[in-house]
Amino acid sequence: MIRAETQMLLDGFAAAGLMAYVLALVVRRSGGPLTPRLVFLFGVMSLFYGARSLAIRTGLPIFEYATFVIIALAPFAALLVAEGLLRRHAPSLMKVAVLAASVVGMAIALFTATHLTFTARMGLGATIILSLVAVLILLWTRDRTSLSRAENGAVRRLAIGLAIVIPLIVTDFSDVMASPVGFSPIAALMIALLAQSNGISHARDAWIDVGLIVGTTLALTCGLIEGLDIGSLDEQVRLFALVGAALITMTLVVRIQPFGAAGRRNSLRQRLGSADTGSLGAFLSALTEEPMLKDLTVLAGPDLADYRPEDTAATLEQRPLWSAAALQAGDGAIGDTGREPLLELLARTDATHIGLLSRSPIRIGLVRLPDLLRETDVEVDLGLAFKMARLTAEKAG
Repeated sequence: MIRAETQMLLDGFAAAGLMAYVLALVVRRSGGPLTPRLVFLFGVMSLFYGARSLAIRTGLPIFEYATFVIIALAPFAALLVAEGLLRRHAPSLMKVAVLAASVVGMAIALFTATHLTFTARMGLGATIILSLVAVLILLWTRDRTSLSRAENGAVRRLAIGLAIVIPLIVTDFSDVMASPVGFSPIAALMIALLAQSNGISHARDAWIDVGLIVGTTLALTCGLIEGLDIGSLDEQVRLFALVGAALITMTLVVRIQPFGAAGRRNSLRQRLGSADTGSLGAFLSALTEEPMLKDLTVLAGPDLADYRPEDTAATLEQRPLWSAAALQAGDGAIGDTGREPLLELLARTDATHIGLLSRSPIRIGLVRLPDLLRETDVEVDLGLAFKMARLTAEKAG
């Protein structure tokens, strides 16, 4: 029998983990056509598990109604993601049927008086499961030749995730199936984990992640069972589910930061790609709209009179970008004579990086990056920006 306290915690973990993935998608700012669909799908799932957790915790009918209203949107959201992955529309009859199922599900939840009856619950559950099965069939019977290898991999992951989650949804209905816990939150978290890995790691690495989580969950659960002397199989299963949900949620939350960094990098690259290269002034104006470059300082003419401008420019030409850390460490590419003016300029402007923007006239750019952005890939992107600035100045000159 499902214990309400355990289910409440599981649903809470699922709501937090799925919302973490939604936030990762938002801060990544990829702008792809699939991103809004993923945000909608996992946002719906996060709200569903959050509302269901609150319904168990508070006992208020409004949260119970909300869970059924929200989950009725899940099939339609899943279909939208499937269409985005396949890059084509689903058959019209299927779209109408899935949309009708969502509307019927919402109607059942909204217009059932006082409390959802067993028949209403089963009707809602059946429409959701049948709709998800239809989406699974659509994914599995796709024209593989019309998609790239990476796209086929992403579709396969979603199809496998759906194949796992559909039978686990049944465990949430204690009136139909005797289960120690409703496992659908675990399945939803696993789908989010696989979806988040897509595009940032090899498919094999994603499945290794899953294996590590399952293995770690088993090890921790066995240790807790021994330490707490839990003898009941049902209690052991509940403990395994809670530990697994906690681990997946922590994994999803921790991975927000890389997505955020990727969003910042992509934003700079997109701005570089669309910047006006007709003149250096226009190019720099576009660059300063980027948050990491908003404090860009440009020195020229009298500002450089005390720093041997020609020698300093010759030193800076050796590399698109110099960091204070590399200069202080005594980079062998330049001697002390060339290094000291650069360090003085960095200290004078409280900057962390310096680069040459143009040779004639000599213009030097200095920027301060926050500690969290002083990473190799960010510095490479910033160096590319300085290199493009020099090419723009040469072209305009």
